[in-house]
Amino acid sequence: MRTVKLAASLAATLLMQACGSPAAEEPSPLTTSTAALTSGVSRGCTFSVSYREIITPYHAYVTSVTRQASSTCPWGEATVDLVESYEIPTLSLAANDLGVAVSSPKRNTSSSGMYLTLFNLAPDTLAVVRQTELRAYYSIRTGIIWNGDLSIQTDGTTLKVQGVKDGTIPGEVGTGSYYTALYPNFFTSTTAPTVTASATAEQTQTGSWAASGNLTTARSGHTATLLTSGEVLVVSDSTAELFNPYSNTSRVSNGSLLARTQHTATRLSSGQVLVAGGWSGLEPLYWRRTAELYDPATDTFTVADAMSTPRGNHTATLLDSGKVLVTGGNTTNGDTDTAELYDPATNTWSSAGSVGARAFHTATLLYSGQVLVTGGRTSSGAVLTDARLYDPATNTWTPVPSMGRARSGHIAIRLYSGTVMLVGGGYDEVDMYDPYNNRWYWNTLLGNGRNAVSATLLYSGEVLVTFSNGLAAIYSPSTESWRYAGSLSAPLTGHAATLLDSGNVLVTGGSAGSTAVSTVQRYTR
Repeated sequence: MRTVKLAASLAATLLMQACGSPAAEEPSPLTTSTAALTSGVSRGCTFSVSYREIITPYHAYVTSVTRQASSTCPWGEATVDLVESYEIPTLSLAANDLGVAVSSPKRNTSSSGMYLTLFNLAPDTLAVVRQTELRAYYSIRTGIIWNGDLSIQTDGTTLKVQGVKDGTIPGEVGTGSYYTALYPNFFTSTTAPTVTASATAEQTQTGSWAASGNLTTARSGHTATLLTSGEVLVVSDSTAELFNPYSNTSRVSNGSLLARTQHTATRLSSGQVLVAGGWSGLEPLYWRRTAELYDPATDTFTVADAMSTPRGNHTATLLDSGKVLVTGGNTTNGDTDTAELYDPATNTWSSAGSVGARAFHTATLLYSGQVLVTGGRTSSGAVLTDARLYDPATNTWTPVPSMGRARSGHIAIRLYSGTVMLVGGGYDEVDMYDPYNNRWYWNTLLGNGRNAVSATLLYSGEVLVTFSNGLAAIYSPSTESWRYAGSLSAPLTGHAATLLDSGNVLVTGGSAGSTAVSTVQRYTR
């Protein structure tokens, strides 16, 4: 869901806490600005827009506007239903003393296009004074207006609508997926809007980026692991280095390790880092089964017990027990379906059953201690919707409902609420897994989402996502909304993002085109 009534959100929070589930995300600094998109004040009354789901006589979502009772509102509490849609709507509201403006996308069937409905409501009666539509088209076929964020311009009479679209709005100037429509005298006339389109959004930046030195070696597709000292261990090929975020300097590690890329690096409870698997760089492709331990106290790598199966593009997850679960990955004869457990106490690997053959998947530790594995790609090129849960208590796997979209090379983040968010993997849609009800639901649309490279959970509970085109976005779970978060120094694939103890996010390396870079950048919220 994307826009939820405050009362419903509060009820859900109390229910989760009563059931022993983790508390919902704390409101972030973005709450005020994003809440302004769904609420406003007119003639002393506060108005808010929300939706509710109905099942009978058909499945739909009903957009409603509520006027709240208060000492400054002369008319008391009231609610009016405006429009129904097959699709979950992304809603917006803007108000002043002239009236209350509301936008709600509407889709009539699962296969139809989606258009934006705009309303002008009388503050006293909640009657519809004006209703109009904004549509996009592919030739004669209806396109999609995903959303329409509303604001009233400084003249007090012009309504500004901004959003994302697929198709062309009649009369628009310019081209691109983003649009801005200006309705002059929206509350007092029926004047048609002027519409402009562009390839980039009109953006207000949240947070800032700054150059933070350089690595000693240009790297792409590497791992970057935060150590207990606050330094970041960066590993790729046969070299490693330690970046100090306090001095913005990097030094080559004294230790030596086997050449490997497409490996995993996991910080253990001891503070050591387990580096496992990967590609040796030899031809024909050779996937390693070897593992090494990095000890920050001595700045050295030592050989660890080897995995039973060689693998790369796999996942490695630190369990609550201190063991490391490794799943899937590319191997010598295709993809492997095996999973293995590394026990640091004995320096040994053991079998963890079969997760189904896959690589480029995700593995996420849940609050229950179980691990959710999603998607991935098989050696035949098939992209999976399959998802499974690993239970360390029984060392077994069980299927969960399939994802709504097949994803590979995507990113999974566990939010503070326990919900798992999926971004990227070829889709702009953001999917959520609810572990308490064992279900998936579509959350929101993320522009450029299909090109996501990294996703980092901040201390605030927000999620910073970086894209291969150099842009970044930040997600607020408390309002289920995205904001522009600036941009990297250049479009970069293959970079790594690391949350520092300071709460900043360090982005290291990457590739500009086919050339690896040594750039280090820092995001400050």
